[in-house]
Amino acid sequence: MTVKIKGITLNLGGNDYIVPPIALGALEQLRERLQDFDGNVQDIKQIGTVIDCAHAALKRNYPEMTRDDVADLIDVGSMIDVFEAIMDVSGLIRKQQEAAATGEAAAAD
Repeated sequence: MTVKIKGITLNLGGNDYIVPPIALGALEQLRERLQDFDGNVQDIKQIGTVIDCAHAALKRNYPEMTRDDVADLIDVGSMIDVFEAIMDVSGLIRKQQEAAATGEAAAAD
């Protein structure tokens, strides 16, 4: 499948997904919940925030993906990585991945 929006490649549930940054409209809707986010994996509200943010981001590239699908892909070990990928506003992580991939392709030539 060709993704529409560049993002960060994350392995979730044994498959690689391109996780794009969250759209501004979704960010606006989730802003109050995001202000309180501190990564507490024991806080059910914060877990829900990560799932909702991840669903909003992933459905940009995988429109058939439901919130339940996303909830099943994320675990405690990947929760912060997923959240950071979604909030990659500056694109720094994506740029580093692209540079590494370009470097690997050039090295293979």
